[in-house]
Amino acid sequence: MQAYLPDHYRLLGVSVRAGADEIKASYRKLSRVFHPDRQQGSERATDCFKQISQAYAELSDEQKRARYDRAMLLKDPLRMVDDPRAARALDVLDLVVTRFRRKSPELLGLEQGRDLRVQHDLDFTRALMGGEIRVEAAYDTACSACAGEGTCEPERNPVCHVCQGLGRLRVGLRRQEMTCGFCQGRGAVLLAPCQSCRGEGKVPYRQQVLVAVPPRTRDGTHLRVRGAGERATLGGPAGDLVVVTTVRRHPLLRLEGDDLTCTLPLTFAQATGGARVAVPTMEGPETLRILPGTPVGREFRIAGRGAPVAGARPEPGKPVRRGDLRIRVTLDVPEHAPAAVVEALREQEARMGPTGFAQATAFARAVEATRPGTPDPDRAQGSPTPS
Repeated sequence: MQAYLPDHYRLLGVSVRAGADEIKASYRKLSRVFHPDRQQGSERATDCFKQISQAYAELSDEQKRARYDRAMLLKDPLRMVDDPRAARALDVLDLVVTRFRRKSPELLGLEQGRDLRVQHDLDFTRALMGGEIRVEAAYDTACSACAGEGTCEPERNPVCHVCQGLGRLRVGLRRQEMTCGFCQGRGAVLLAPCQSCRGEGKVPYRQQVLVAVPPRTRDGTHLRVRGAGERATLGGPAGDLVVVTTVRRHPLLRLEGDDLTCTLPLTFAQATGGARVAVPTMEGPETLRILPGTPVGREFRIAGRGAPVAGARPEPGKPVRRGDLRIRVTLDVPEHAPAAVVEALREQEARMGPTGFAQATAFARAVEATRPGTPDPDRAQGSPTPS
């Protein structure tokens, strides 16, 4: 609801037809209430006293008051008429229009706390395998010192004379309901605010919430924890905590269906002579034995070390069914090898001969067979020529 800054007449609590003596008397009465010296230097009292003093300064001067009245007449002519019958007539008209539109009345009930939405980064392993995480929920809750009232001394807070304690006003020809700006919608002017919450009635609150993460959680998944959101006032139900997930990529593993894949770079010596190398798994690094003469593209498969099978229901007392971990071999070739190393490799290739590199030799022969003019072996053996 929009806040309404009251006019000078409402600030002084007098009608628009009030004389100079009535205005002065009302100013003195309000000064005794809102003077900062009488309210222990309250900041709110100081602000209210400034507004009242400014209103009195303009209305006590005839020329300033005349200019102010002309401006008010253009801004809010109904206010300058100051006839209760006109205001009541507009209220009745508004009631008739509301009933004609058949607006359903608002259902009365306890207000529910707001849902809280937080963003949380999930580790690749946690998102894939599932588990539990702790998420911090931060929101404002009712101050325990003043029970959410904003003050521990309600007797020091006078009833607002502008809105008559309602906290709202109907202003203008359209009788728009607006929050009273003098009491800030409280109905009473808060001159003695609570020291714990500084009159807000709310204090920041933080709690750690345990959130269950299902297996194979993806980016943008909404995890909802019922009742872990903002606490409601007046005993209403609490809101929910909604955790929006962002899954961090694994530096080596990739998900393909129910399997996990990994590319393993081997050096020439490892692929030729065999080796034992560490490979990543969801449970941590493990040692994989590389056999001598392992070719590029060879795939090693570790059964049951992949992702949980999609849609599989866990059975009591049995491990969750998982896919496999597939490790593909590639050759790590140095970009800038020393000339002496390259020459030594060539000498070793020459010593081993064509039989030492069976795949490369077979590839070279197949390429030569595609050269134009090469005799067809089938025709050389007397195969019939199609007519």
